[in-house]
Amino acid sequence: MICLLILLGKLSYAQGDSLFFKKVAVLEELFGESSYKPIGFQDTSLKVIDYISSLQQSKTTATNSAYLEKQLELAERDYGLSLTGSYLENINPTVGDLEDNLVYNRKFSVGAKWDVLKSGFLENRAKAKILEDRILREQLNHSSTIESYNFLKRFDYTIYTFNVVKIKLLYERERQLKKQYELVSELVYMKRLKKEKLIEMESRLAEVQSLINVYQEYNLYLNPSSEEISFSQDNLPLIDLNYPKIFKMLGEQTDSLLAERQYKKYYSWYHEMSLSPYARFNYYDLIGPQNRSFFSAGVNINVPIPFNTKLRNEVENERYKYDNERLVQDRASLHENILDIGYEFRYKMKQFIGFIQKRKLFMEKLRVEKVKVRLQDSNIDPLAGLDLHDDLLRIDIELIDLLQNMYLKALKIHSKIPYSNIRDIVQYQTVTEINEYIDDKERSVYVWSKTFADYSPEFLTEYAIYNEFKKVVVAVGLEDTVKGKDVFMQYAEQNAEITFMIGKNDLMFDQDPASYVDKVIKKYNVVKPKGIHLDVEPHTFEEWSTERQRLTKQYLEMLGKIKTYCEERELRLAVSIPLHYSHQTIDQILQLADEVYFMCYENVDSDYIDRKVTPFLDYAKDKIVLALRTEDFGSRIEMEEKIKELSKLTAVKRFAYHDLRRMISFDEINIQK
Repeated sequence: MICLLILLGKLSYAQGDSLFFKKVAVLEELFGESSYKPIGFQDTSLKVIDYISSLQQSKTTATNSAYLEKQLELAERDYGLSLTGSYLENINPTVGDLEDNLVYNRKFSVGAKWDVLKSGFLENRAKAKILEDRILREQLNHSSTIESYNFLKRFDYTIYTFNVVKIKLLYERERQLKKQYELVSELVYMKRLKKEKLIEMESRLAEVQSLINVYQEYNLYLNPSSEEISFSQDNLPLIDLNYPKIFKMLGEQTDSLLAERQYKKYYSWYHEMSLSPYARFNYYDLIGPQNRSFFSAGVNINVPIPFNTKLRNEVENERYKYDNERLVQDRASLHENILDIGYEFRYKMKQFIGFIQKRKLFMEKLRVEKVKVRLQDSNIDPLAGLDLHDDLLRIDIELIDLLQNMYLKALKIHSKIPYSNIRDIVQYQTVTEINEYIDDKERSVYVWSKTFADYSPEFLTEYAIYNEFKKVVVAVGLEDTVKGKDVFMQYAEQNAEITFMIGKNDLMFDQDPASYVDKVIKKYNVVKPKGIHLDVEPHTFEEWSTERQRLTKQYLEMLGKIKTYCEERELRLAVSIPLHYSHQTIDQILQLADEVYFMCYENVDSDYIDRKVTPFLDYAKDKIVLALRTEDFGSRIEMEEKIKELSKLTAVKRFAYHDLRRMISFDEINIQK
């Protein structure tokens, strides 16, 4: 490829080639309009994996435990009771019954018999106990089989869920690449680019289109109707395995099986004997004028010679141990299998972290190219910038694919541990929790109006992006005439949240402070702020020492009115306060404000700051921001070390820098050294 960097640097040789420069200008415009927002992995919801882990196949496999359960039901319902009856026709009526001493034509009897011991009530109870023990093992074994069977459905739904996210990104890649491809084709035909660049573009497009086809065909085949299995497109929940719980559950189940190895006496000596009480009604058709009928009762007893009770128990226990040992061996294999899956999960996590770091590097490269566009640098290479944008989307798709693999590994482990809950298998993670080198602190910066007198809005924007300020708190007011502030906020809101800071102390005496805030917002109508930041300081009034209670009351009333205004317009309300306010006052402020910036100025002793904010951490840590100013530190390094120390000491993750102009001065001093 003839590098556009060289072409744009040598305009003198081709000033007449207006078509070429028009195409280059379109490329630059295309790159300037392109925007990349990385997919976040900060969502802590496990709703999707909860739902998927509960899915079951509509048809279940046959189970041996069902057969045993029917046998158990049969044994439990067999009480040993039976009805008996007999009929006897006397072929030679002249001969009497020697036992009964009766001469009859025929006789019959009906009755009931109860087998109490052998083959009866008590032996059936022993058989039921044997079946119960066998069923427990069969159910444990069958549960693993069923869960593995259900995993097939969960596998499909997991793939579907992640495909939805990947397809969206692939369409975004395709849209951008098609625009690029048309321009690159024309430049190749004009002999301004080598054909290799066109082939490279075709390769990227072919990759994207083939992946779209694969993912769409799979999803069209599955086509689930549930809305529960969907991720937020911009923020996916990252998971990690809960290894202690996994192996604790496995150990408990295996230990339970091993504990059952003890010898069990299912049969007692009386199970060898037969004891059958009975009752009958007897009827004789006698030879003569009268017949005879009567009731009789008795008991039959049989005693074996010899007793084999011990041998019967040994037979049952050997069979029991055989089944048990087979299951224990299966559990050992299961341990090994889960270890393998856990290792594969960890390897995918390692790859995930690697791609996160790679994304961060490419984002910095893209930022540099964007800076060149904003500052109208002569060494702009829009094709390289567009390639970086496409590479970032490709990295995001790789990250989603790795996360999909981690979900599948977790669901596989879940399917192999009977009676487990997915919450026992996984726990949510954030990127910052799995990689200590990823800074999880949220940084804000104050921007005063005088900053714009010294630096251009383009430079200030790039400086804020470079330092990764998530919130930019810009001083505004009705009397504000600073030029460039609108431009700065328009640029900055593409990468950060813009908050309007109002530093008007008299506002706390205004009967309708919300109307002033509304006028300020309407003045800067080119930007929609995410919140309002009040830098109103009642403690600066001369009468503070004597009228503290009255001033505090007026301040809180002002906050209440502006809070109502912000809630109606979905704006966040933030305030800056000193550390020396009373516990009661700070507590009231925390109830009204969405964010409270503690101005840790002058005294930056870590223990002092920790002591002041600790009482509020239990219930308001997410609202607290610690603000530091540059003049309290000798260098940027010293300031960053203090932030690290305070974050570790207080667990607060949100910090504000006072202010942008002084931060730049820090860097200028370092450059001059």
